[in-house]
Amino acid sequence: MSVGPIRVLLVEDNPGDARLLRELLKEAGGSQFDLVHVDRLGEALRVLKQEQFPVVLLDLSLPDAQGLDNISRLNSHAEGTPIVVLTGLNDEDVAVKALQQGAQDYLIKGQVDGQLLVRSLRYAIQRQKIEEVLKSHNKELSILREISETILGSLDLRSVLESILEKTMLSGSFDLGNIRLLDRSGQMLELVTSRGYRDPKNVLSHRRLSLAEDRASSTFGKRIFTEPCVEENVQGRTGLRTLRKEGVQSLIAVPIRAEGEVLGIIQLGGREQRKFRPEEVNLLATIGNQMGVAVQRAQLYEETKRQAVELEKANKLQADFTAMIAHDLRSPLMNIMGTAEVMTDGMFGPVSEEQKRWLAKIRGNSRALMDLVSDFLDVTKLEAGYVDVRKEAVELRRLIQKSVEDYALLAQDKKIALTANVDPALPTINVDPRRLDQVLTNLISNALKFTAEGGKVEVGGARVNATQANVWVRDSGNGIPADELGHLFAKYRQCSNARVSDQKGTGLGLVICKMIVEAHGGKIWVESQEGKGSTFYFSLPLSS
Repeated sequence: MSVGPIRVLLVEDNPGDARLLRELLKEAGGSQFDLVHVDRLGEALRVLKQEQFPVVLLDLSLPDAQGLDNISRLNSHAEGTPIVVLTGLNDEDVAVKALQQGAQDYLIKGQVDGQLLVRSLRYAIQRQKIEEVLKSHNKELSILREISETILGSLDLRSVLESILEKTMLSGSFDLGNIRLLDRSGQMLELVTSRGYRDPKNVLSHRRLSLAEDRASSTFGKRIFTEPCVEENVQGRTGLRTLRKEGVQSLIAVPIRAEGEVLGIIQLGGREQRKFRPEEVNLLATIGNQMGVAVQRAQLYEETKRQAVELEKANKLQADFTAMIAHDLRSPLMNIMGTAEVMTDGMFGPVSEEQKRWLAKIRGNSRALMDLVSDFLDVTKLEAGYVDVRKEAVELRRLIQKSVEDYALLAQDKKIALTANVDPALPTINVDPRRLDQVLTNLISNALKFTAEGGKVEVGGARVNATQANVWVRDSGNGIPADELGHLFAKYRQCSNARVSDQKGTGLGLVICKMIVEAHGGKIWVESQEGKGSTFYFSLPLSS
């Protein structure tokens, strides 16, 4: 395939220099160059309006323009056209400034031969092409970065799509655009956002597209769902009625896809004739894929929100059901315990020692079952978030001392030394006293339960810093195996020393403690060494 000569626009007011340059090009380049000569900058600007030249050879001293301003004026009228300066001014500073203003080369008259001139022109053309490619790539990267930031910055699908559509239309100089997404059925494409329509009624006149039916009957057939589709003469087509009414001349439709699945399409139109370059089409295809990620991300978020609402409803139902069951179990248990109590007191006649022992077992087992029901009800309500933590100003030091006093007799019966070690400087703190007493009661009860006769249990509290106080219950019991510490606060999990103890529990006490402490903004943890005892800590924020 033959390529025509490279047309060079020479802007030179000296006819002799112009003839010399023509001869140099002919001598060194043969028929590779076609020189078009003008002797005024104004004439050059007029010619450049009518024709695009691959390169301009420019003198800086012209009758109607002087100096470096010639370069900027040419650039403003023919942006992207490479300029080679050819002047009699041998000045290094001027040469540097000329290159800074956009010239590709700076040649001195009288120092240029044919080979140098040809090489300079060819290099200027190639450098300009490379610069244009780099600018185009940088622009594409900038657009894709902005779109990525938009996607990551919001989970509201409509606002994300509106922003992407706006950025895409601006980047490609489109006059009109719309985005369609699959509806809940996964079969129909519905218009979700649009821009640039002159008549709002035309937006509503877009018909819904069916994945099944429109693969064959739509303007672009099944291709519209698999690859970018271009129409450069919309007004000459029989379809696309709404876009034709809007005066659209050229159109590109790009599928919105993610993981190989079609999620929608984006249509972009211009009201002037245009040719779509391959790099433009590729960029829009990439944007379509990015939009697919945005759609997937937003849909996942919406589905997660929907599931969270359903889960909350389920938790409420579970809590209500548990409360009903607990109430129904408590009533007969209270009757059993009350009946056993009055039978022990002889209200229904004399009771033998053997009968008293069995009645005591009935009362004990009923009380244990009652505790199990209460713990289960507490856990269910705390998990569902339906237990209010009613905070009030409480002296933490007095609350700890009261809990120790409540267990003093039990400790004395078990011959365990129960002591309080409370920092007198502990401030008043906003907590729910009933719930916090529940935590202390559980921890102290466990400590006494698993500490042998003659052992020690210490309950303490101290201010850690300006924002936190710690409370602890330390015992001298058997300790907890290291491999069991990780699941100590899990539901229905008991450590091995609890399973062999004759003091049975529900396995819910520590879970309840954890939930109550966390509801106050604190945390609970344990430090233990097998054979040397355990210390349970929990923290409370002083600013709560």
